[in-house]
Amino acid sequence: MKPLKCVGLLLLGGLLVAAGLVSPGLAGQAERVITIAQYADAVSLDPQHTNDNASYSIEKPMIEGLIGFNEKMEQIPQLAEKWDASPDARVYTFYLRKGIKFHDGTPFNAAAVKANFDRVRNPENKLRRYTLYKVISQIDVLDDYTVRFTLSEPFGAMIATFAHPAGGINSPAAVQKYGQDYEKNPVGTGPYKFQEWVPNDHITLVKNPDYWDKANEAKVDKIIIKPVPEEGTRIAMLQKGDAQFINFVPYIQADVVKADRNLSLASTEAIYTFWVTMNVQKKPFNDLRVRQALNYAVDKQAVIKAVLRGQGKPADSPLAPRVWGYTPVKTYPYDLAKAKALLAEAGYPNGFKAVLRGNNQTDTKDAMVAIQGQLKQVGVDVEVLSLPVAALSAERFLPPAENKGEMDFAGWSPSTGDADWGIRPLLTKENWPPTNFTIGFYTNPKVEEAIKAGLETADAAKRKAAYAVAQRVIMDDCPWIFLWVNNLLGGSRANVGGISLQPDAIGFYRSVYYK
Repeated sequence: MKPLKCVGLLLLGGLLVAAGLVSPGLAGQAERVITIAQYADAVSLDPQHTNDNASYSIEKPMIEGLIGFNEKMEQIPQLAEKWDASPDARVYTFYLRKGIKFHDGTPFNAAAVKANFDRVRNPENKLRRYTLYKVISQIDVLDDYTVRFTLSEPFGAMIATFAHPAGGINSPAAVQKYGQDYEKNPVGTGPYKFQEWVPNDHITLVKNPDYWDKANEAKVDKIIIKPVPEEGTRIAMLQKGDAQFINFVPYIQADVVKADRNLSLASTEAIYTFWVTMNVQKKPFNDLRVRQALNYAVDKQAVIKAVLRGQGKPADSPLAPRVWGYTPVKTYPYDLAKAKALLAEAGYPNGFKAVLRGNNQTDTKDAMVAIQGQLKQVGVDVEVLSLPVAALSAERFLPPAENKGEMDFAGWSPSTGDADWGIRPLLTKENWPPTNFTIGFYTNPKVEEAIKAGLETADAAKRKAAYAVAQRVIMDDCPWIFLWVNNLLGGSRANVGGISLQPDAIGFYRSVYYK
């Protein structure tokens, strides 16, 4: 009987390894391993040279900032214990934690902080996140654990900008050691350390046994992130136990995950807003009545039910409710009679033709087709144009004289969590293409003035009041067909906790554990 018993134990061990629960460790101990199937591979693992959520999801368990976000995107102290801002929003001082070391054993201190922000704000380094921190004009190390930032102009959103994942602090010694290859060899202070990256196959993070915050130390030994762009494959991996978490669950598969008692659906209200922007510099969209009519002509609830499987709600502001500074303004209810009357008043009783552009992802195409059908009811004949992301971006970022855009389906998530980054890049003249994402070429002096007022002070109440003005004007101006705020769906095995998607769609992996 003994040989049979041994075989049974070996088989059981093999099954546990395959399920990702354990893997052979040293001295016979079992490693606790989490495998994550993510929609895309990382592009870079240097937070200062990253502009995609797939990369940030992997970086954040390794690399921490002065300020961070918890899973709800609430600001929390990380490498700084506390901070203060001058009333004129030009001077920011951080008081750092003591006794922290980077994964390579070098000390974290004010000099390391200065080295990081000197690096990202230097245009010669050509780092992707330069624009976030170029407003910093001077950095002073007051002592080993106090650092002061002086800005070239008032910027009331600076604390939120430091909390952006691009504010992650790298080991200066590692940056110098690896040079341009640092983005493939990240070194931070977080609960997990980088082990390896096999492009298009996996990235492995391992527990940092010397993590400074023992209350929040790593709860598993290893996290393996695998890029799995095909949605059905991600679902299958979760069902089989080949992955313990998947990022994302497509809306069409949400009920499949819900119905499986071995799985759990993690739904997070996003800070994304989705909309159809209209080029207000071109006819007929330069007429407010046309823009209002299209808002009344789209049944948002119907599209949310059909495309998002109910995972969302109509937008009542340019900002989502979980964005700091959000003010609910109003929604445009579904009213075909009102839409037709406004179009007739504007001189388009029989509607008009237009092109609606968007990316070629399934959910986007489904949403555009639904909107196409609804606008047809008021005589607006929309041609849907689905383009690969790169081609679409190239078209959108052409300057006004060359830009052929009429209507664009898009969404935006302000990863600072602040109203400034949810409005300014999208709805101001300084951010018209090719500068940034005001792809409808909208501008209004009242909005510009309100945004300026929100940046000229560090007083939270004054900032909120200014952004409330901007939101009300924008909702009245209708530069967009305001659509919805969506929920983000992740899927996990039922015996796994502490892992989800943040409201900005960045994976929150650092607290994952087995129940």
